[in-house]
Amino acid sequence: MLGLAMMVGSLLAAAQPTAPVRTLQECIDLALAHDHRARAADIDLRMAEVRVDEQQASLIPKVRGVADMRHYTDLPYQLLPASFFGGAEGVYREIQFGTPDNIALNVQAQVPLVDVASWEGVHVAREAERLAGIQRERSREEVVLELSNAYYNAQVLQARRTFLDSNLLNTEAMLRNVELLHAQLLVRGTDVDRLRLQRDQLRTQRERASAQLEQVLDLLRMMMGLPPDAPLATEPVSATGNAAPATPRSTAGLRHAEQSMRLRQSEIRLLKRSRLPSLQGYGLYGNTGFGPIGSEGRYDLYPVSYFGATLQVPLFNGTVITRKVMQKELELERAGLLRDAVADREGLEQRRAAREEALALRTITDAEAQLALADRIRRSTLLQHAEGLATLTDLVLADQAVREGQQLYIDALVQLRKAQLELSRLNGMLLNERP
Repeated sequence: MLGLAMMVGSLLAAAQPTAPVRTLQECIDLALAHDHRARAADIDLRMAEVRVDEQQASLIPKVRGVADMRHYTDLPYQLLPASFFGGAEGVYREIQFGTPDNIALNVQAQVPLVDVASWEGVHVAREAERLAGIQRERSREEVVLELSNAYYNAQVLQARRTFLDSNLLNTEAMLRNVELLHAQLLVRGTDVDRLRLQRDQLRTQRERASAQLEQVLDLLRMMMGLPPDAPLATEPVSATGNAAPATPRSTAGLRHAEQSMRLRQSEIRLLKRSRLPSLQGYGLYGNTGFGPIGSEGRYDLYPVSYFGATLQVPLFNGTVITRKVMQKELELERAGLLRDAVADREGLEQRRAAREEALALRTITDAEAQLALADRIRRSTLLQHAEGLATLTDLVLADQAVREGQQLYIDALVQLRKAQLELSRLNGMLLNERP
């Protein structure tokens, strides 16, 4: 009867449309392409790249055209020595001269020749770009970690539901046998009620597991950018452990802390070098027009051109730069302490995760052996019960031992997956490639 029930269940399952099975890597690729956090981190990185280009553009020569037109309602005054007109020495005479309209058409150019502060600003922007790249990797790792947890939860829930299906079939088979014996007045009615209660409890547990599985699949669909009604299934759960990486890499968190220190150091250099002189070249070429001149009201244009250089030396600007340098040095010291704290915490977490993985692997091995032994005991008890050599209590205890072995196996799987994910994160192996 048990074999017939399993065959009917397999035929019903084959008749229903099956959802496409997606591997963990396929789900990760879709999540990294559609998750909002990963996409926002990509935009942050592009913004940092644009800021680097902006800083580099400050070193490019600037050229601009200028067109200026002025109409004087009162011509400008100028003082000339009276001696120029034959007058006394030390006396000046005001003179108004010029034309009412002045026109200027010029092209101006400015070239930074020596600008250490701008060069250092480019370096600071590049360090900030590297920091944004590491932050992008951290965001992508968070997505991978959350999706992997959901994927493994789905696998565990599917395994739990499979165990519950098997237990439900066995309980229903036992219930039919006990109902036949009760009809022949060979067992008590309380025995039948006990098995019915066990069957109902298993059905409730299966419904709960199915609801939890659907919730986890909804989360996977949302992260992968799939419609809520899209069919989705995960691969069967496996107890095999992931091989530890031969050359573990630094985590994104530790590299983020180290890059924060390098950024603070660059900012300190920028502040200190802002005290250095800067040299800029400039030039102008154009025409200046005066008018109207004569009865025909013409405008005369005269060329004008020059070039030169400007040297700017900051002599004293208060103590603003000094205070800013002190502030950045304190920030650097704080960033160093945070880096050391991250390194210590990750070392502790790595040792703990390694111990938890080893314990989970041993527990799974023991659970498999115990589950196989409990299953053999249950089959033997079934045969003995059919021959009247075992009571219903023995049968229920044997079935309960099987369920306890299944639960132990499920719990060990959960701990194993958690430890493997944590080790992958601490070894810098959550992402296959770095940005």
